[in-house]
Amino acid sequence: MKQRESGLPFDDFRNLARTLPVANEEAARHTGEQLEVLCALGSKVGTLCEWYSRWSGRSPVVHRPLMTLFGGTHALTNELDQGTNVEWLLANVGEIAEGSSVVNRLCHQQDMGLKLFDLALQIPVENIAQEPALDEKSCAGTIAFGMEAIAGGSDLLAVCAIEDHLNVSNASILSVLNGVSIKPDCSQSDIASDELEEAVAKAVEQAASHKSNPLEVLRRLGGRETAAICGAILAARTEHIPAVVGGFTGLAALTVLKALNEDAVSHCVLASSFADPVLNQAVQALGVPVILDASFSSHFGADVAIAVGMLKSAFKHFPVADQATRS
Repeated sequence: MKQRESGLPFDDFRNLARTLPVANEEAARHTGEQLEVLCALGSKVGTLCEWYSRWSGRSPVVHRPLMTLFGGTHALTNELDQGTNVEWLLANVGEIAEGSSVVNRLCHQQDMGLKLFDLALQIPVENIAQEPALDEKSCAGTIAFGMEAIAGGSDLLAVCAIEDHLNVSNASILSVLNGVSIKPDCSQSDIASDELEEAVAKAVEQAASHKSNPLEVLRRLGGRETAAICGAILAARTEHIPAVVGGFTGLAALTVLKALNEDAVSHCVLASSFADPVLNQAVQALGVPVILDASFSSHFGADVAIAVGMLKSAFKHFPVADQATRS
């Protein structure tokens, strides 16, 4: 299936990325002045307090954190593992819906809301080793759908995908946009490493010439979950909501947005680092703070929930009587 390249479906998002709200330096300065009184706060805590005020326009106090989880399926993954990952994904979606997942318990402990978005799981995106994952209209529509994640309000967005390893899609996006070779993780599946690396090579080949057009790279290589996370992050910025992003898909989404606009992810922190040093180089290229200096790849969402808990605990030391004001 051949698909015409056109920027038109993405124009709204390109325009949005060019006109994102800027940092509220007055709020950050106000918080910094308050922090000078609190000598007990360490430099990292102080930096995070100022980061929150800079992008929320308020003193660093979190009352309504929200976890958003996105799940999507991929034709290439289905072909490589004969549907094993889809079965795993559906099982986890069921557990979350029932309230019995690890992420449910962690969100409960942090008094954090939880939204689950399963994105047309019965219709996987196309095989990216052969053709683009989505057409422009579908990819743009999924970004817009992801922007609805913040409906209902929140003062801290936590976002990640339902995933258990670095898949071909994310490895390909990160390889193209970072100009390095990133290998997918074969430790969580029965797929041979050479099959995965060959799939990444083919996917990268069909998108490499579009490196200067990150939304085109997204629609050619990304899953619906990646596009939706991009939308959620953009929506958070427009509503002055700082964001905690986690996982491999979160890293890929941040990389797309960073390539779209150098400042588009400044309101974000990454929940944790990665075991793979090449991935951590990609993190460094983003220039966003990392909350946890450890890899939590064993269970999606765990690092994000813990990072939110650490932020809430740090912010409790801040004097809330004198609130910063959003301009």
